[in-house]
Amino acid sequence: MPSRLPAPLFNFEWPLDSPELALPSSTRKRRSNSFTEAPQRSTEAIFNEIIHKILTIRKFTELVYESIPPEQGSLICRTFLESGVFEASNARANFNARTGTLSIRVWLTELHGVQFRWVTYTSGVWARKGLMNKAELYLFDVGAGTTHNSFTGKYTHSSKDPDLFLRAATNRLPSIVFECGWSESWPRLHADKDLWMYGSTTVKMVILLKWSKCAGNRCKGGLVMCEKPIFPEPIPAPDPGTDVIQFTKLDLFGQHMVAGRDPNTVLALDLSDLRDFARERMQLMGLTPA
Repeated sequence: MPSRLPAPLFNFEWPLDSPELALPSSTRKRRSNSFTEAPQRSTEAIFNEIIHKILTIRKFTELVYESIPPEQGSLICRTFLESGVFEASNARANFNARTGTLSIRVWLTELHGVQFRWVTYTSGVWARKGLMNKAELYLFDVGAGTTHNSFTGKYTHSSKDPDLFLRAATNRLPSIVFECGWSESWPRLHADKDLWMYGSTTVKMVILLKWSKCAGNRCKGGLVMCEKPIFPEPIPAPDPGTDVIQFTKLDLFGQHMVAGRDPNTVLALDLSDLRDFARERMQLMGLTPA
């Protein structure tokens, strides 16, 4: 997939506390002009530290641990799935075995879920236009926050809770994935894109949404998949049906296509709808688009 620069997405007032990025002490330490390995912390020590921090967090926060061995990162993620504290705080644990990065996101914001509203609404549009029949709608599966850990190659032992995924309901892994985050997490979002594209044989498209705080308590965002502005709205306005993200039914369903249906049928997500739903979410957060 070609690399594209993020397009302007949103500019809005940010009257609330800015998202916090917590960076625990690295498992490496600097001595003179060279790096030396610090003693590896136990899985129990890392887990207990994260649980303790989660209990004190009351706003969106991302905890990041680097240089975590694959088996340890996988075990920590599995242990989190069984933790009542983790579930109660709406937390998500992600581990990238290739980069050795363990990230814990706590108390996700309204804007973290706007793509779910966008896609579920659009699936109804596809049905009304006859682009999907009843069998295809039954097959079409949309999910968020479901843990996926069936990665291969250098990404074996990885664990990922995507912000949104699309797939055929009969397929375990996604075919299209949405990931979003604040600018501090942008390198990790790109690493997650590689995790999905190269650690899985089923993912055909990854769409990244980035939010970033700017000077003057303003915030903007970018979407990597299309070089089109969201906010401020384009002037002049694009022709209807042209300001979209597109993929085919074959991209979505793969080998699980409904018999007799055209795999080359194009399905489009209209960015004007995304703007509308983002406005709704911003209002819930006390924000306004520029």
